[in-house]
Amino acid sequence: MHFSHISIGGGITGLETIISAFINIQKKLKKSKKIIFAIIDKNPENIPGGVAYGFKNSQFGYFNNPIRLSPVQFTKWLIKKENKKKIISYLKIHGGYTGKDWIKKNINILYSSKIKQINELYIPRTIANFWMEQRLLWLISKMKKISNKSSIIFDLKFFKGEVLAIKNLKDNYHKIIFKNNYCEMLQYKIIKNSFKKIVFEKNKRISEPIFSKTQNIGLGLPPPKQLATTRAQKNNYYIWDFYSQGSTSDLINKILQINKIKKKIRVYFIGYKAGLLESLPELKKIILKKKIKIEIICSSKDLVSIQEAKLSLNKKSYKLQVFKKKKLFSIRTAKKLYFSIIKEFELSYSLGYKKYDAWTQILNNKILDKCIKNFSYREKKEYYDFFYNKVRNVTRFTYPETIIAREKLLKMKILKTKKEIVKKVDNLKGQLIVETKNNNNKINKYICDLVINVSGPLNVGTLKNEIPLINDLRKNGAKILSGGFVVNNYFKISGIKNIYTPGILARGFNPERKTIIKAILENSQKAGESIAKTLINM
Repeated sequence: MHFSHISIGGGITGLETIISAFINIQKKLKKSKKIIFAIIDKNPENIPGGVAYGFKNSQFGYFNNPIRLSPVQFTKWLIKKENKKKIISYLKIHGGYTGKDWIKKNINILYSSKIKQINELYIPRTIANFWMEQRLLWLISKMKKISNKSSIIFDLKFFKGEVLAIKNLKDNYHKIIFKNNYCEMLQYKIIKNSFKKIVFEKNKRISEPIFSKTQNIGLGLPPPKQLATTRAQKNNYYIWDFYSQGSTSDLINKILQINKIKKKIRVYFIGYKAGLLESLPELKKIILKKKIKIEIICSSKDLVSIQEAKLSLNKKSYKLQVFKKKKLFSIRTAKKLYFSIIKEFELSYSLGYKKYDAWTQILNNKILDKCIKNFSYREKKEYYDFFYNKVRNVTRFTYPETIIAREKLLKMKILKTKKEIVKKVDNLKGQLIVETKNNNNKINKYICDLVINVSGPLNVGTLKNEIPLINDLRKNGAKILSGGFVVNNYFKISGIKNIYTPGILARGFNPERKTIIKAILENSQKAGESIAKTLINM
């Protein structure tokens, strides 16, 4: 089976790249041609939201930032009355205790005519899945209309399978290699009056090989480093890849299972940032409502966490001091940019504001983008390779309710923090053993009922057997620098032919620190533009 383009991963990156390619081909192609796209995902339930915005995997997750920092096209869709209703309906059925609380606090704001109020809402991540699903249905419909009216034929196919490798052939095609040589073609059906409008069903196993001219890779967030022994990995109560395994929903189900047979539960979180925080609002409610006796331990080497994305109560918006318009041209190095952010945060705090007030203005005024444009090639490299991660570490903000839940659980002494590094997770007679080392090199061991590894994703440079496809691309010449694939301005990977990655696998995929969804949308549109040009000329 031969395809023009294949998106490996059915989330936002995969779909938006195809939409962009389709729009550009439709505009520029002047002769008869058949353009066949395909999406491959090992879990069809992730189409079209991916792991991060999927219908099930992000059940209790909320966006880290309010609506005002969302992509404009998403915001326009969101403020329509029928889509506001979707938020309420979804939370009533799938939002748990935190969803019911959200409705009580925010329903009047959601339906307010004042855009400023609505812009400050933090909404469930799954809502992006509904938006992407609508875009997918639009794409399918548009392709059919054009194919029926013109000499250009468009089609979109769906497959279930795990891609292990992409083999470059001499005739402009690549061969897609699947795990266990297993791939299923999927059929879809459209269901009216349902949250999930498009449902994928198994059709048949594909025995013939699959080829494509261009590929896009959007595999979502890579897993953390595997710290568990082989026998511990087989324990059902060790969660290695928190988000892809079902995130908060899966975690709570496991705690409730253990609670049926044990009077007291010990849970260990390896990590102190996003994965831990996301689960805490709903987990706190479950613990209190069901009176579960539980001890939750979380650890990291420094216990530095994410800050709450909440503006201060000042009536006037914060005015930038360090990043005044006249001063921007003098910021010519990555180092100065980083320390300027630190200084801006310090000044905002001294004037009675929060860091998030300053960060909001930095984002609104596109300060990072303006400064980076002034950098020399050498300084841009310095920013991507070293200072970007430093900037990211001081500008990570999250949904405030997660911080509130953490502080409540700490105060109740249910949650306990440890400044230590986990060396190993083992399994002994059905019990999980967490072995740690603190700053004084003291070894501690914890007998736990449930262990969750949320220590942070591996980067492209450190991934080995966790994602075989990444390993294969490296072996076949894909260039890597600073933990990411080296890409051009259209997110084509350097060193290999016609393979794109507009998401977090790319080096410098979001230098301006926009919201992730915003960066991915913009990058995917650029990738699609380049793919369209390649396909038109082939």
